[in-house]
Amino acid sequence: RQDLPLTPSSHGPEQALGRLSTGLAPIAVEPGGRPGLRSAGVLALIDGRDDALPLLLLERSRELRAHPGQVGLPGGAHAPGDGPIWRTALREADEELGVPAALVDPLGYAPQVAVPHSGFLVTPVVATLRQQFEVRLQSTEVESCFWMPLVTAEIASREVSTHLGRLIAPGYLHQGHFVWGATGIIVDDLRRRLGLPVAGRPPTT
Repeated sequence: RQDLPLTPSSHGPEQALGRLSTGLAPIAVEPGGRPGLRSAGVLALIDGRDDALPLLLLERSRELRAHPGQVGLPGGAHAPGDGPIWRTALREADEELGVPAALVDPLGYAPQVAVPHSGFLVTPVVATLRQQFEVRLQSTEVESCFWMPLVTAEIASREVSTHLGRLIAPGYLHQGHFVWGATGIIVDDLRRRLGLPVAGRPPTT
């Protein structure tokens, strides 16, 4: 799309979405970068038509060199032709999962998450989904995708493998998927805005 994204959809539990969007940085104001880190945008896409506020997540392919099999948000590195970082998030979500940009209504930017080991400064674009779409997985990078309800997600701890070695990390468990690291930090922020308990800051990798 050539102009700024549309305003949030009127569908779904408006009060909860209002709490969630409070304090988000305006989508029209481009967030700053950080020396030594590449900019990346991820899409925190929420189905606001559901009271449980499901969040779209993906499982990375086990064939990838970086973070194989980990759960994350659709997104990736900012490309020179993208323009604003929200365009990066929407482009990557379309490429990875087939999310149509026309069905996405960005609410604003959540706090950035630095991932020094990977060399990225991640900017989450929080958005709502207007209507259901047909998922189209990018099979070379994405193993599967699923919706995790923000409201009822189970807080858990698991042993994970990081650049620091094996350790116990807090996160969220849903249908066998463990959400932690940078993605867990973003989920923490979204749940905190909703007044819900959070897992706590896990290591980023």
